[in-house]
Amino acid sequence: MELAVLAKAVPLSEQLRYDTARRSMRRDGVALVLNPFDQRALRVALELRRPGERVTVIALGPAAARPLLREARALGADRALHLCDDAFAGSDVLATAFTLSAAVRSLGDALVLAGARSTDSDTGLVAPAVAGFLGVPVVTGARTIRRGADGTTLSLDRDTARGHASAVVRAPAVVSVGEKIAKPLHVEEAAFARIGDAGVETLAPGSIGLSAGEVGSFASPTTVTSIAEVAPRRRGQRFDVGTVPARAAAALAVLGEMLAVAPPPPSPLPWPAAYDPSLEIALLASDEGGRVAPAAAGLTTHLRRSLPGYSVTAVVVGPEPSAAESRSLASAGARSGHLIPVAAGEFDAGDAAHAVAAFVGRHPQLAAVVTPASPFGREVAGQLAAARRLGTVADAIGVASLAEGGLEWTKPSFGGRTIAGIRCRSTPTIATMADGLAAPATEPRDDGLRWDRAPAPSTVRAVAGGEEVLEEAPGPALESAEVVVAVGMGIGGPEGIDRLRPVLESWGAAVVGTRRVVDAGWLPGHRQLGLTGRWLAPRLAVLLGVRGSINHMIGWQRAGTVLAVNRDPEAEVFRAVDVGIVAAIDEALTELTAPLARLLRRSGPADLG
Repeated sequence: MELAVLAKAVPLSEQLRYDTARRSMRRDGVALVLNPFDQRALRVALELRRPGERVTVIALGPAAARPLLREARALGADRALHLCDDAFAGSDVLATAFTLSAAVRSLGDALVLAGARSTDSDTGLVAPAVAGFLGVPVVTGARTIRRGADGTTLSLDRDTARGHASAVVRAPAVVSVGEKIAKPLHVEEAAFARIGDAGVETLAPGSIGLSAGEVGSFASPTTVTSIAEVAPRRRGQRFDVGTVPARAAAALAVLGEMLAVAPPPPSPLPWPAAYDPSLEIALLASDEGGRVAPAAAGLTTHLRRSLPGYSVTAVVVGPEPSAAESRSLASAGARSGHLIPVAAGEFDAGDAAHAVAAFVGRHPQLAAVVTPASPFGREVAGQLAAARRLGTVADAIGVASLAEGGLEWTKPSFGGRTIAGIRCRSTPTIATMADGLAAPATEPRDDGLRWDRAPAPSTVRAVAGGEEVLEEAPGPALESAEVVVAVGMGIGGPEGIDRLRPVLESWGAAVVGTRRVVDAGWLPGHRQLGLTGRWLAPRLAVLLGVRGSINHMIGWQRAGTVLAVNRDPEAEVFRAVDVGIVAAIDEALTELTAPLARLLRRSGPADLG
């Protein structure tokens, strides 16, 4: 059996600079590196390789990526395929996945390994879409992989929305790997020099059985229409003068004023004057277990508020929702419900994608299909995009209707430093969206949704899943916490989080982390906040040692008040919070813990709507 590794050359994000005149990121002089998650995938492939088998690395990218393929060869790959031709330029997620799948198909049956995401685009959709084009199962976010004696059975431990779970799948298959599975390999200069260009093959579209019209911008239904710098939304008051006690006292005075002001109540949901099938959004409202997903109600409300003339249909793959779940979705703004009946535990993401694809086929006028940006949601979205050849937008944070018709989506780009506007010429558009963009509306409805039942689909369940293991963290549940503390790498490690326990108890606070903290294993994956994690709306957010990348800060969009503590006066976080204190974390907490606890009790809870 062949082992194929999908690799990508990514820019060093810290070297990227925004050009205000050109309204784009300057890439000249920016070094390219092998995507760190793909490095891990390569290491796993090399460890899984058995005598007589080959590991082939496949990369789609410019000529400047060739040294990275030489690096992969020096690390132990038997072969490297460089898809490099002018025709490949402008490939979006769909075109990239289609091209990579053609290269994989040329190898015959293969176990395909990839990074769970790339550090530049961060979509998490390429691996599922490749699986969709190949017609094989996909497992994302693998923590461990064990290969059975027969060579084709794989036993895995994988990330889930709330923890991790076991899974079993047979190759050929696509598996993406996360941070925890392995450390990246590092090439030795002697090995790099010895390998030269041997084993690196440059391929054009015809080499993998494709024409120029099937790849690149010609085959990319999505278009980037704008890129803009992220505009600050909060006060950005920074206290960096005087002693730490003086800074903390000044910050507490401002916090007291802010916490005393209740936000305005939410406005009523806009309801379309009449139903128009071309102005309908289908929302995948269920999770991998067939339950109504926690994100479904909030996403329903967000879509309704963002698109006043549109309606939302909740699509459930699984058993019929309970009366309470139906009422919740109806109150959140869903116009109707569509049930694709499958017994719980009898389907996987591939089955769900095929079932939703059939639904799309029966409703060709749909404007969009939205899935939660969870592991399951991304697996469904990628495979659905491949099945229907539809453009995808990953991790969208907003959507608006255009005067000339159609939709424009917004999402962070270039490592979160800018916001991109994206349009799609295919109908419907597939989009993944994070939980927490809006609080679920609770407008009274006479009854719940009436479920339009589809014929029961056939299922294969190529991925057998085990029971989910929930991973806990200090403090109360995130959904009910009025105060949430976020920790960045500046907290110093797991021991720094342990030292926070008395503080969390004093404030009644839950704890979350940045992506780097979660990737380092200091907190479980479902405690990651930001674009690729959770979105929360606490009364108060306290950020400790957080750098302030937009990918993290966007998760605080709905927070009432945001306080940051960082010892670096130039930290980016101070431009995106209400109140900032320049100080070491331990020093600041000495001054903040008791007074802030009293302030929170005195000001009382606030309904953030």
